[in-house]
Amino acid sequence: MTTSKQKCLFAVNGTVPLLCGLFIYLTKSENTLVTSAFSPVRAFLPVISYPVVIRNFACDFLWAYAFFFCLRLSLGDELKGKHNLRIVVITAVFAVILEFVQLPLPYFGTFDPLDIVAELLAIAVAFILTNLIERNGKRYGER
Repeated sequence: MTTSKQKCLFAVNGTVPLLCGLFIYLTKSENTLVTSAFSPVRAFLPVISYPVVIRNFACDFLWAYAFFFCLRLSLGDELKGKHNLRIVVITAVFAVILEFVQLPLPYFGTFDPLDIVAELLAIAVAFILTNLIERNGKRYGER
């Protein structure tokens, strides 16, 4: 797998989850900061009654997953392989900080420790997939 194919996979893993999360936000019944920002678009979309797991945790999972891949893509090959752990730490710290910011500033969301669990799980999944993508690249003679 060439480096450009890896970068393409990282880009897809960074953008598709964000779009899926945006779709969930715009189609669930609750009003949020995101739904206010996209209210003209939301008017054309149906309201979907999602299961609790999707309604409460999917968007957090998806943004943390996408954030990991966006960092990996933007920081480049200097942080590949064993250094992916640095991206794990950066993403995890940022996710936890953003969740704790919601305690004194509920305008940005509602603090929920289970959101942190969902975000850390997403980061773990992204880390595993990144390692698989990189290992696959080595196997097929990365250029």
